[in-house]
Amino acid sequence: MNKLSTMLANMFSAEKLRKSAQDRVLSLFVLGACLRFLSKIPLPCIDYSLLPASNRPCFLALGILPLVQASLLVQVFNSIKPKSEDDDFDKYQKIQKQVKIVSAFIAILVSVGQVRALSPVMYSYTLMSKFILGTTLVTGGLVLIWISEWVSESFSISGSVVVLTFTSVIDDVIRLTLEASNLDTKPRIILGFYVLAVAAFTTFISKSTVEFPILSSKQSYSEQSKPSLLPFAINPGAVMGLVSAESLLRLIQSGFNQISFISLGPTLIGILISLLRFVFIITFSYYCSKLQVDSDKVSKELITMNMTILRKSPGQETQNYLEDELKRTYLSAGLMLALLVGVSDILDNYYPTIGLKSNLSSLLILFGTMLDLEDRLFDLGLKKA
Repeated sequence: MNKLSTMLANMFSAEKLRKSAQDRVLSLFVLGACLRFLSKIPLPCIDYSLLPASNRPCFLALGILPLVQASLLVQVFNSIKPKSEDDDFDKYQKIQKQVKIVSAFIAILVSVGQVRALSPVMYSYTLMSKFILGTTLVTGGLVLIWISEWVSESFSISGSVVVLTFTSVIDDVIRLTLEASNLDTKPRIILGFYVLAVAAFTTFISKSTVEFPILSSKQSYSEQSKPSLLPFAINPGAVMGLVSAESLLRLIQSGFNQISFISLGPTLIGILISLLRFVFIITFSYYCSKLQVDSDKVSKELITMNMTILRKSPGQETQNYLEDELKRTYLSAGLMLALLVGVSDILDNYYPTIGLKSNLSSLLILFGTMLDLEDRLFDLGLKKA
């Protein structure tokens, strides 16, 4: 009788987990439909007849980049300032408040640039029309930031990546598919192999982990005790480092175009931009990954549980060891991502009609999101069942 009741309880528990996973997936797709609707709302004061169909800004024109850039800036600021004695919860709350303030500030700055860029296609370039357009852009950006934070808290996945997927990545993939249908046989085959390579790279960098063997103080006295493994993803920042690098490079390129006294040839500018892209991708990948992992918190938990990492030196602090090892891991992942971008640049020079470089981040986000959904949503009900 006890076995029967236990079996029934497990069945109901498994069914509940499956239903929970299905509800979460359904909620995500409903959210995606809402984001797709918001991405089709036109901006006020804009004469869309003057714009091509492929380049028409919408209510969500600012995108999620203000939040990504604010997170990076806050992370850099908190990494260089002296460490406070606040507990983990208070520190998290302070960081989140800083990110929100900086995000709003960046959204306002970017909206000012957007209004200036859209001035030729506005019905009237009056102060009121500029204010209405700028306010609409900032509102759309803040809505995306709120949705991103809600997704991160509710689904335990990257809200920024989910928002990017539904607002821009889907459009980019559809556009790439339509362009591929018009290509000749050879470029189409190259594009197919390229997409497979990006999928393989995304799978590798999403599934791979670096593991640290750990033992408790009691286990260390037993020769037969096997160490447990403490795993860390090699690239928890996913593709946000690439997105941040590209957005900053666009600002730098526009700055070069605006500064008339800098007389650099297009070849030299191209080399400089490529070098900056390489450095930015590695740097931003590191900080985006560091945002996701608090090595200080992990080391405190290990100390509380009387656990020690076997690989570290006897006199070395656990936190310093983790920070050094994770830093090397995250920089290595950023280097791999930068090399993939370099290969895309080379292929783009030979086959510019495919648009490999411009669609790389969208492909990475698409495959990464699919893997994330598989791991955290679908498997939630299936594995535990």
